[in-house]
Amino acid sequence: MYRSILSCAALASALLLQAQQQVRQVFVLSEGYYDYFGGGGQLIPVTLGSYDPAAGTYQTVATLNGPRFGSDVLVDAGSVYVAADDRVVRFDADSYAQTGEALVPGVRKLAVWNDLLLLTRGELGGLPHYFEARDKATLALLWTIAPADGLTMSAEDVLVVGDKAYLAVNNAFDWSSLAGKVGVVDLVAQAYAQEIDLGPEGLNPEKLFVRDGAVLTFNNTDFARSSISRLEADAAALEYTVTVAENSGCATSALVEAAEMVYFLEYAQGELVRFDIGAGSVSDTLTGSPTVYGLIEDPVNGVLYATTTDFVSSGELHVLSLDGQVQSTVPAAIAAGSMALDLRLSTALPERAGAALAVYPNPAEHEVFLQLAAPAGALRVFDSTGREVAVDQGPAGPVRRLEVAALKPGLYTVQAEGVGTVRFTKR
Repeated sequence: MYRSILSCAALASALLLQAQQQVRQVFVLSEGYYDYFGGGGQLIPVTLGSYDPAAGTYQTVATLNGPRFGSDVLVDAGSVYVAADDRVVRFDADSYAQTGEALVPGVRKLAVWNDLLLLTRGELGGLPHYFEARDKATLALLWTIAPADGLTMSAEDVLVVGDKAYLAVNNAFDWSSLAGKVGVVDLVAQAYAQEIDLGPEGLNPEKLFVRDGAVLTFNNTDFARSSISRLEADAAALEYTVTVAENSGCATSALVEAAEMVYFLEYAQGELVRFDIGAGSVSDTLTGSPTVYGLIEDPVNGVLYATTTDFVSSGELHVLSLDGQVQSTVPAAIAAGSMALDLRLSTALPERAGAALAVYPNPAEHEVFLQLAAPAGALRVFDSTGREVAVDQGPAGPVRRLEVAALKPGLYTVQAEGVGTVRFTKR
């Protein structure tokens, strides 16, 4: 019996060591091309593509007929969510079959919190509200933040940090009255908690990032220059807004964790520039980098994925090194921009179907939440060698929160007493 227990423990450790995260595919959303000025209508439809990093191949997996443009793509728990003009569409990440659709005029960006799909909205002429929460399984509308609650104008990006959603409030489409604010939604209370003004140089925030407890915004100002703002997430107070480019146009930006920098396109040069988060200033220009339209980090393989396009006839997807140099290129859809990684755990055993325990976000930086199908006792966290590194005793409830900021990057297993186990990656 004793030897059997030792054998089981050894097998469990071996499986944990074999398990590793992999990028199964990169979903790429093509915005399509709608002839706004010539009256030609939808000349190129919105499409969803999949890039296989292992094979180096790209394929179109879905075509959306009807939306004028696509604005965001998100992967969560085996589903792919696409925001496109007037609707949200959900697909299965393996079969690419459509599994749901909801009409949402003016939808812009997406995020997930627990079982909710969070959406920002914006449209010329205004909308009844600019933020809403939907059931991510059914896409049914659950609650909104109305203008009477404080959010009175269009929002772009949405970023979840703990139990709060940070919104890039820019009053988009009202070009003569662009705003520069970060709105904070208390997701538990379902209330608009506050707005932080980014100052005159922080107009038109488009992208939000979180790093070491701070929220960073990339601001496109008046499309003649760009800036980056930093806010302390806990205090929700502005630390600084720094102009980073004097001629940026519709700049692309991404947080690259491996370099601890924000990469963005300097429009006049047509090359990527890096902003050092620690120093709070521009670091360098990546000479020879392409004029990218979409950009995302792959922390598993240590590369960047970038897209380029002429918007009407061609598009490409590139694999870049962290210094911005092209390693490989494949043809992609026209106006391919937003991207999302489909991260999977590779292991000798298949994932258990119908698990009673789910973890999110995954990967995680500061905290994870565990969704429990049954009450659990202590939560114990083990590293990839099987060593216990943390214990949480409660309180009991259907959702449990674990602080993971102190853990080193790597793969961890959470054992929920009386329920089961689940794995997550700490970035």
